[in-house]
Amino acid sequence: MQYKLTTPEQGATLLKSLWPKMKAAIESGKTLILSVEAENRSDEQNKKYHAIIAEIAKQAQHIGARWEAESWKRFLIDQFATETGLQGGKVVPSLDGARVVQLGLQSRKFTREQGSEFIEWLLAWAAEKGIEIKGQE
Repeated sequence: MQYKLTTPEQGATLLKSLWPKMKAAIESGKTLILSVEAENRSDEQNKKYHAIIAEIAKQAQHIGARWEAESWKRFLIDQFATETGLQGGKVVPSLDGARVVQLGLQSRKFTREQGSEFIEWLLAWAAEKGIEIKGQE
């Protein structure tokens, strides 16, 4: 079951209604797992940072080359994670040891707060690099 809570009253009401069912299940020998998580980033945030990254990809170069938006997304998320102290990605050897594989932080797992922070970070990064982001005037 998943519930979206936006007020303390909703949380209190929900927990009061769930506890009798949870208690009965536990008393009957079942083991339950209760998980509480922050809401993931919104679709609006997702669209916004993809639009910003697309603008960066059109205008910026890295190591003297142009890169597709998906590659820029990986570069930028890695830098964002490093600068903000998020658990970032790792570069590890491939299974056969012939290459390296990037294991990274994924934006789809961002909370709403992280999504907002990433957008602000992208805008600041772009401004610092002289990249014009359309619609952000």
